[in-house]
Amino acid sequence: MNIPNTHKKHYKPMPLLRISVLTLFFFYSFIICVLAQEKANIQGTVKDQTGAPVDLATIILLRAADSSYIRSVFSDQKGNYQIPAVDEGKYILSASMIGFRKTYLPIAIRSGQKTIQAASFVLMPETNALKEVTVTASTPSIERKDGALVVNVANTALAAGNSAMDILERSPGVSVDKDGNISLMGRQGVTVMIDGKQTYLSAEQLANMLKSMDGNNVQSIELNTNPSAKYDAAGTAGIINIKLKKNNMEGTNGTLSLSGGYGRTHKSNNSLQINHKTGKVNLFGNYSYVNSNFNNTLELYRIVGQSASAKVFDQFADFQNERASSSIRGGIDYKTSERNTLSGLFSGFFLQGNDHSTSNNRISDLNAPLDSTLTTLNRGRNKYNNLSFNVNNTFNIDTNGRKLVAEVDVSRFSDKTSNYYDNYFYRSNGENLRSPEFILNDMPSIINIQTAKIDYTHPLNSKSKIELGMKYSSVKSDNNMGFYNQINGDWQNNENRSNHFIYKERVSAAYAIYNQTINKTEIKAGLRAEHTYSDGNSITMNVRNKRNYLSLFPNISLNQQLSDKQSIGLSYSRRINRPNYGNLNPFLFYVDPYSYQQGNPFLNPSYTNSYELSYTLLKKYTLTAGYQKTKDMVGEMMYQDDETNIVYVTNENIASENVYFANLNIPLELGKVWSSNTNINAMHLGYKADIPAAPIDFGQFAVQANSNHTFNVTQSLRFEATLQYRSPLRWSIYQIGTSWGLDLGVNKSFWNKKAQVKFAVTDIFNTRPNTVKTDYSNLNVRVFNTWESRVARLTFTFNFGNQKLKISERNLDSSEKNRVGK
Repeated sequence: MNIPNTHKKHYKPMPLLRISVLTLFFFYSFIICVLAQEKANIQGTVKDQTGAPVDLATIILLRAADSSYIRSVFSDQKGNYQIPAVDEGKYILSASMIGFRKTYLPIAIRSGQKTIQAASFVLMPETNALKEVTVTASTPSIERKDGALVVNVANTALAAGNSAMDILERSPGVSVDKDGNISLMGRQGVTVMIDGKQTYLSAEQLANMLKSMDGNNVQSIELNTNPSAKYDAAGTAGIINIKLKKNNMEGTNGTLSLSGGYGRTHKSNNSLQINHKTGKVNLFGNYSYVNSNFNNTLELYRIVGQSASAKVFDQFADFQNERASSSIRGGIDYKTSERNTLSGLFSGFFLQGNDHSTSNNRISDLNAPLDSTLTTLNRGRNKYNNLSFNVNNTFNIDTNGRKLVAEVDVSRFSDKTSNYYDNYFYRSNGENLRSPEFILNDMPSIINIQTAKIDYTHPLNSKSKIELGMKYSSVKSDNNMGFYNQINGDWQNNENRSNHFIYKERVSAAYAIYNQTINKTEIKAGLRAEHTYSDGNSITMNVRNKRNYLSLFPNISLNQQLSDKQSIGLSYSRRINRPNYGNLNPFLFYVDPYSYQQGNPFLNPSYTNSYELSYTLLKKYTLTAGYQKTKDMVGEMMYQDDETNIVYVTNENIASENVYFANLNIPLELGKVWSSNTNINAMHLGYKADIPAAPIDFGQFAVQANSNHTFNVTQSLRFEATLQYRSPLRWSIYQIGTSWGLDLGVNKSFWNKKAQVKFAVTDIFNTRPNTVKTDYSNLNVRVFNTWESRVARLTFTFNFGNQKLKISERNLDSSEKNRVGK
């Protein structure tokens, strides 16, 4: 549902920003004041049989009537503990510690009492105390959690030394094209998040950042095609959330990782993580340096015209790219009280790169000898900076699950890219056809992002809860492209091709979710409302396009437990894909004398309705089938002028998209040594559009498969293998060819598992080239693209400091927690 707002000219961005932020935090402060009413505090001490204080004893408060769990705390170094904000009534206190017998004490709180001094616990030693317990846990490489497919990549040999983009490309159902556009289950329109935060970057900017992000810092990747109303509605194909590692160890500890690799060029990934946690404070920091040089080749064959006089453009380009990047991430978690944690986070990403390419475009008539050659030499300079600041506060209102979270993010992304093009024109005999052409394309870009949000969770009882939240985001993208021709040795601005484009977007959102469990049926129903104001202004061309609209996004899911071994689920959601900022820029972007890219300021957002049915067996085997229908899909179109031989690429709301898919995930334990996880995604993608010149009615069946295998030869030696396959598939007017690859790795740990050496080779048979073709309308284009997919990497990792979790970080005693009845 889209509700237009007719008062566009009265929309004031700054007052709305102030009002939204102030509303969030006044609401937050009001809730805290109302809910954090003064109640009784229980104080006491824990000692052993000698009278010495017991540190880190677990103190659990139980309701006397039914022994139900209420909350728990831990004793400090002096043996003291305090349980705040307890209602009047009768309770039971229990104290436990490894090596001691559990002890119970009754306690009663009367009306008006503010502080209760409980009797001291005296713990007696357990006669058969465990002296040492070793627990080995195995995390599956791929699993389904809360409707999302989770790829666990931490500490794997195949992740070591790779970038976040390398890991993402090898995830089930994910593909990335030559321009950095990410697809999920064969569909574009994916929202990529890092630690639950949207990046708001263009496809190229996001690709550059992910290629320079050290994969050793990635914990897992969540692939969610049907996220709940709590998440932004952006992303018609769903959400990809890249979760970074976070250390919960006590004391001071860290990880040093050194990695080197070689494909066609050398590469290195080096990082240092340090964590210091003591008492109420947790400090953490990470620094990484990535040298990601890579070499690509591109072959493009294009026929212009349909008759015998058609021309042939046969192009070969070789790209040499150098990237050196640094990233820093640091933060603090401070427990201001037992129920409140205040956190701050800073992250910075800095990249410098140089690109060199040589392109030879051989031009001739069809079935005729060579006529002429266009040689283009390109020198590019790239400089990216991304700075982000985050402050968030988590307030656990009570032990029943009421929680309030407030968060503010401020980010600034700076992109300074310059490209020099030297064009030389030759006759077939090598003589100059005409004078060379020298061009400079300067493309600085600045993106400023501010977001503020608040989330509230309120359990109604043990089987139902509501979730409420609001969010406001403001994005401003400023792109000032300068196009210069070199004339008599001087660079002169070409005003007809230079362009200044400013895009502003503000989204105000609110959501409500109701969760209910009835017998063995779980119901989650949510509704999200988003109001969008956007303003795209091409100052140079005097073209401006404003939009102001309200959209509603319902979301509902049902899960039925058929038995202890089987369950089924059904879900529906509606999502939006807003046009990319760069795609709205109406100006022509230069590629070479015969190729351009052009933006479209009149792009409309596309909307997708998704339906999914899932079946789970033994809580690990899953089968999901679904249907997605997208209206006004934004797709890339290519147009060719047969008179000038120029081709340009743009984006349009070209069609309705219909996708039928089925996903099967099969984890297996094949003996004591061999375990595997295979994910198969089958889909049919169909497109329809009533374009007068050439209507679109395409459809094709496709399969994507990913199979991970782990061989635990010994406790310290592990082999890994990943096999990927993608059948031919059609996206919009393009036919994409088959791709497959095999990755192998080995992991050896030593020094009591504090150190690891990992060796891995990706795409060992070098079978991941990308082929694309189109025969749409008057187009006849074939593209063959290869890149450094086969790379050997050696990685050394060393964990130092305390590597043990304090008992306070572990789960509560299961026998006590089971009494909650949840």
